[in-house]
Amino acid sequence: MRKSRKVIIERLQSGVPRLDDILGGGIPEYSFNVIAGDPGSGKTTLAHQIIFANATNQRPAIYFTILGEPALKMLRYQQQFTFFDKDKVNKGRSISPISASKLWKAISRRFSRAS
Repeated sequence: MRKSRKVIIERLQSGVPRLDDILGGGIPEYSFNVIAGDPGSGKTTLAHQIIFANATNQRPAIYFTILGEPALKMLRYQQQFTFFDKDKVNKGRSISPISASKLWKAISRRFSRAS
């Protein structure tokens, strides 16, 4: 009989210690997670906190926003929190904000010029 090996799933710190406790040590690495809630419930702040807790030059992060305020406006708001590290956004470029609306406009311009 073959002995089965357990797969060890690494965990990423969320930047919120009690949340990491509830999640069994953090967010499973390489997992896809949806943060859902009512407007103003802290979804964006939690997402940014997770990104700032994990992004490095060796392991960069992309913050991709589909709806709501532009990414740079949200990052400006996040500067009030202790987890915010402007060097990760400015100098190191370990965090790159991308707005879907800006991306869509750029794609549209590109294809309209091609036709």
